[in-house]
Amino acid sequence: MDIRTTIVKYFWITLTLAIAVFTIIVSVRTVRDIIATNKRRDVAQARVTQLQDKITRDSLFIESLKHSPEFLEEFARENFLLQRKNEVVYIIEE
Repeated sequence: MDIRTTIVKYFWITLTLAIAVFTIIVSVRTVRDIIATNKRRDVAQARVTQLQDKITRDSLFIESLKHSPEFLEEFARENFLLQRKNEVVYIIEE
């Protein structure tokens, strides 16, 4: 085997190894990015679920306020300390 053939052989081996190492580095980085994105998506999905539950609760509360005078009166008395005319309210604190 002559020197030129040996040099060409080592060149191709080195080039192949460099491409393999580059491919591995890019693949690892991509996999890491995919894992991080999946974690962020899971957190966002949990937040969406929480907000949807809150929207449902608030919607039911609003409907109760709209359609139930008794509920509206109870809410106003408890939260705004409202009273009827000529009514005396006693606040008892524990």
